[in-house]
Amino acid sequence: MGVGMGRRPLLAMAAAWLAVVVVVGAITFLVVDRAGRGVGQASAAATVALLPSATATPRPTRTTPADSGLGTASFTSDGGTVVATCRDGEVSLDSIRPRDGWRFEKESEHGGLEVVFRTAGHKVDLLLSCVRGVPSRSQSE
Repeated sequence: MGVGMGRRPLLAMAAAWLAVVVVVGAITFLVVDRAGRGVGQASAAATVALLPSATATPRPTRTTPADSGLGTASFTSDGGTVVATCRDGEVSLDSIRPRDGWRFEKESEHGGLEVVFRTAGHKVDLLLSCVRGVPSRSQSE
């Protein structure tokens, strides 16, 4: 009796191993594909358009119907990005994302919002208020 395996059992094991690899790969692909479909997509209720990263004079983008009373806009500056929403004439902060090396301070008063980005030797003020239901940038004093 020989100790080794014949060719048929060896080929059957190789075929079984290959089938397992293909099945596991296909399942992994499907799971990652499904999970990845929602990544990077904002909800339909609050889609925000980001502006180029070095814009010194940001422009808001209306993201909801005019009659909804709710508008969202994104403002990108040298210091970072602010996303705000107007609700019933008052601006509220959704998110602040400072750039590397920058810090921020925020203050809300009288229905407006002030975000100040700072780094060594630089300062960027964003004064936001609601204009026709959409956050808009006011000029700093």
